[in-house]
Amino acid sequence: MRVWNGDLGSEHDMLVVGAGAIGLTAALVAADAGARVAVLEKAPYLGGTSAVSGGMFWIPMNTRMSALGLTDDRDDALRYLRAVTDGRTADDVLAALVDRGPEMLDFLERRAGLRMAPMDNFPDYHPEWDGAHPGGRSLDPELYDIRQLGELAESLRPDARLPFTMREYEEWRIFTRFPTDMLEQRAADGLVARGRALVAPLVAACADAGVTLVTDCGAERLVVSDDAIAGVLTADGRRIDAQAVVIACGGFEWSPEMVDNFLSGPVHGSCSPPHNTGDGIRMAAKAGVRLGSMREAWWGPMVLVPGDETDGAQTGTLLRFERTGPHTVIVNRNGQRFVNEAHNYNDMTKAFHLFDPGAYDFANLPAYLIFDEQHLREYGFLSHRAGQPTPSWIRTAPTIAELAALLEIDPAGLGATLDRFNANARNGVDPDFNRGASAYDQYWGDQHAPHPALGPVETAPFYAVEVVSGVIGTKGGIVTDGDGRALDAFGDPVPGLYAAGNTTAHPMGPGYPGAGATLGPGSTMAYAAGLAAVAQLGLRPVST
Repeated sequence: MRVWNGDLGSEHDMLVVGAGAIGLTAALVAADAGARVAVLEKAPYLGGTSAVSGGMFWIPMNTRMSALGLTDDRDDALRYLRAVTDGRTADDVLAALVDRGPEMLDFLERRAGLRMAPMDNFPDYHPEWDGAHPGGRSLDPELYDIRQLGELAESLRPDARLPFTMREYEEWRIFTRFPTDMLEQRAADGLVARGRALVAPLVAACADAGVTLVTDCGAERLVVSDDAIAGVLTADGRRIDAQAVVIACGGFEWSPEMVDNFLSGPVHGSCSPPHNTGDGIRMAAKAGVRLGSMREAWWGPMVLVPGDETDGAQTGTLLRFERTGPHTVIVNRNGQRFVNEAHNYNDMTKAFHLFDPGAYDFANLPAYLIFDEQHLREYGFLSHRAGQPTPSWIRTAPTIAELAALLEIDPAGLGATLDRFNANARNGVDPDFNRGASAYDQYWGDQHAPHPALGPVETAPFYAVEVVSGVIGTKGGIVTDGDGRALDAFGDPVPGLYAAGNTTAHPMGPGYPGAGATLGPGSTMAYAAGLAAVAQLGLRPVST
């Protein structure tokens, strides 16, 4: 156990389990009202999955949109959310997201100095749906000078990636076009971006507010007294009493048992730190809390690159432009396409889970992304560049038939698939899966190409990587109301218990409305939970 700020006593007004952006938001709300708050983090760093994420918030009706001349509508946002969540999220929760999201954002700017810029051209993930918005609901953190944290900078989870903002990603788009020298100088100057730029000011604000920040200190059980939550028991046997407990310690993607028991498809990779093992969900279940959406996850197609590890565990790399740009296809063992490769990563990965009852196996696993020399030459592929020795995790062959043989997939099927795909791609159409037809597909493609999301796979040599069914995190767990209060099996609040983020039955249900929909709604519910806890403690919020 390491205490980075404050003193960990045997009693606090409020305990927060989990030190990602969501847990830190709840802690800051309560501390700002005068509560004695401690944050307990199981991992050796503060920041959780948030610190290695894109760091974006999806917030409808946010006030930053007006600065760009953009408008939003509450009814539009609610209609869109009802569609994305497939009617599975309670209306009071959806209303809380739309109404309190802008409040949360303004609070974090005032209290933590968090600066978020709207992505004016970044469309919602289903831009053609009723109530969707063409841009502005997704917000990107401004660069942050981590040297402001002083010694606390060492507490923040590291991220080896270069510090570019998502707005810069939007401008440059292709990694071979990034100004690497400038970005390396930024890193040397202590500037951080994306997830770390979100978490760092929250850590600083919590420390300034007197929040006790502790790492290597996991919580294992809730203390229950007179049917109310009264504290936690830590992994090392310590009891810490509190009138309010907020659980915000992530999902269960790193628990093989829970993954096998609950999720709708396999998990062969995750880009989250390996500490999300369902601790908070199990703690809550033992205390009689209702669980929901346990089959849901933030799915994503991933590649397992040898040596890409977090805290000693192999992590997955999410495929973005590598599958949405020209000159690529994804096929199954029969050499057949089965999905629009450029669709949003959450929903397109669900196609990997199609079950074949005859073979009693997943029809689309294993899957392979096929690309050609033109794609590699123009864009590179993740860290690999044309002209470099081909790494072991990329297979290559001079012909499509030979590549199929290496992959042990049907060569005739792959050949026929590429003949049809290439003929249509030259004309910028995909009659099979409509790739490139959506504004979302176009956004994530190459804006300088004749067809941003389409191009034939025809220039030898040819390359392939196995694409696995991965998750950013799970999103099933504790059911809460619009105030972030945990509910029991009968729908009544459990006194003293709150939850937010991937530990909960996430408000987004099975869907993904836009970039930042993990952190934005999660932080909004943490803000609501913090306010509810403050009211329970008999305190009054100050900066809200």
